[in-house]
Amino acid sequence: MKITIVSKDPPGGRCTLYRRYAEVIAEGCGAEVETVFPTAGSAVEPPALLVDGSVIAPADGLILSPMDVHLGLAGAGCPDLSTSLEAAEARFMDECGA
Repeated sequence: MKITIVSKDPPGGRCTLYRRYAEVIAEGCGAEVETVFPTAGSAVEPPALLVDGSVIAPADGLILSPMDVHLGLAGAGCPDLSTSLEAAEARFMDECGA
């Protein structure tokens, strides 16, 4: 499985959160992680998280939640990472002071 983070350079808040999600997926599923920094007009604009080339869409249209990522991994042969994804989000929010 390949996880791609489409990020701004330098990464902002959502890009950093998506990096955290990718780390959880890599650890839990043995996925390969890559970060790409697209140019203007690229097919996928940052921030975005892809699983094997397929974009995981945020349910709220703005920011990926742990549940969005969990659903995006469905069928990818990955164990349930919901708890770990939620912990990654909570750690990110704590570090941001939110």
